[in-house]
Amino acid sequence: MGLSLRALRKGGAVPFLCLIICTASAAPAQQKASKRGGTMVFDANNFTQPQLLNVGADPTLRYPIGSLVGALCASMAYGWLDISHAGIHFKVVQPLKRLDQGFDIRAGEISDIKIWQQSIRFRSGSKKYTIFYAPEDRWESIHNCPAFWDVASAGERGTASIQEALSNFDSVLAQVKAATAPPPPFVAPPVVTPAVTAPEPKPPPSAPPAILLIAPSGAGSNQVVDANDSPLTIRGFAMDSTGIPVVKINGAPANMRPQSNQAAEFWSEPLPLQPGANPIEITAANAAQLETKLVFVVRYTPKPAPVPPKGLSMQEIISLLHGEVPSSRVAELVKERGIKFSPTDAELNQIRAEGGTDELIQAIQQAAPHP
Repeated sequence: MGLSLRALRKGGAVPFLCLIICTASAAPAQQKASKRGGTMVFDANNFTQPQLLNVGADPTLRYPIGSLVGALCASMAYGWLDISHAGIHFKVVQPLKRLDQGFDIRAGEISDIKIWQQSIRFRSGSKKYTIFYAPEDRWESIHNCPAFWDVASAGERGTASIQEALSNFDSVLAQVKAATAPPPPFVAPPVVTPAVTAPEPKPPPSAPPAILLIAPSGAGSNQVVDANDSPLTIRGFAMDSTGIPVVKINGAPANMRPQSNQAAEFWSEPLPLQPGANPIEITAANAAQLETKLVFVVRYTPKPAPVPPKGLSMQEIISLLHGEVPSSRVAELVKERGIKFSPTDAELNQIRAEGGTDELIQAIQQAAPHP
């Protein structure tokens, strides 16, 4: 790539973006890249190989990435890091709300590369970045700081590969090309009839994830639940024997909080409800692409406007008139406090019969609640 650690060590500082990349499974301890003198050692015989793109004119090394924003371990973005002679490019793939966190940096703008724990730190102008290597199959599954550092530690060989690509692009490119070269012509060995052995039993097929709903209360598959409040937050747990599944609510990624290696609590952003039927669809998918779908309907009925507690009832108005309270004073009380009934013509005639004046009748009609 034409980038060297010596040429890239300059300055700059602003909030840093944390990128995570890792392999599909954690390497044994004896195969992990080791740290010596503040530098991860790159083992050319046992390194994490990136994808090789544009083999001809502009070869590019691609690494899968997860991005940690600032120091908030729950704020992750995932995508691809491309390294070429020209520089580096980070493209965010998910979640959709963080697509603007990608960047392009030319080779001459990268500076101050250094090792920090299981990561690489570097600068571009006034911005600071921290890079980790973590497995692509862990995208959307790292939601807390312990899990984040476990992935960073397991991906040290990948981090060493990125460091070598930044400092000696052509060396890593040559290793990748050698690893992807076509094999020599195959010479078939003499045919030997194998002994007949019983076939090995096939492992049982993986089961789809399980979903347990906590809120709204009483919700279940193909059920209808009633609600009087909006917005509504969906809550529950997703479980799978192969790891934490990916959960979506009405197509949007749910918020996730891992409870173990196989279970996580999930919840939605507050969902505004429309009067009537509101369909809700929850899906959970595991690494084997097996999916569980749970669909139910929330029937939303807005609460009616409360009747003012201070309003006068029909009986209270009759009682005041029976107690020889002047009709004009009762009219003033109606204007001040309102009423808590919808007067009919018969009730207005009854109030007149008890001594109510036209002034009181007019005040009652003006204070009556409107539909």
